[in-house]
Amino acid sequence: MDSPNMKRISLYLDKKLIKKADAAKDKLGYSSRNEFFSAMIENYIANEMLKDNSPILSEKLSKAVADLSEDNAKAISKGLFRYAVELEMITRIIAQITDISDRELDSMRAEAINNVRRTRGKVHLDEILKGYYNDR
Repeated sequence: MDSPNMKRISLYLDKKLIKKADAAKDKLGYSSRNEFFSAMIENYIANEMLKDNSPILSEKLSKAVADLSEDNAKAISKGLFRYAVELEMITRIIAQITDISDRELDSMRAEAINNVRRTRGKVHLDEILKGYYNDR
């Protein structure tokens, strides 16, 4: 039965895909297929919009901050500012002690963007370094 905000639809999916989705749903802690597929569709749409430099991420972040109390929003803003300052300092230090060409830097930036999109920011520095030193 449809509710004012929900509508039932029918989909035909490959049986192997359904098994993969069910395994991922369980591993990621979703309580139902509906919850899992809704989240996946939202994430897919956001990823596609990011490819076009759409402001969807900013809109999501703005809405989330707007829904917070004023004190929590200020705390998040201050924390993000401090994080950005520290990241800028690290970037400057690395730039001063390395001899990286603009081309290499652009390549690294593209790889970093793809990693963050693909993994939702769950890339650990130690894993990157292990991969780097294993490739040498």
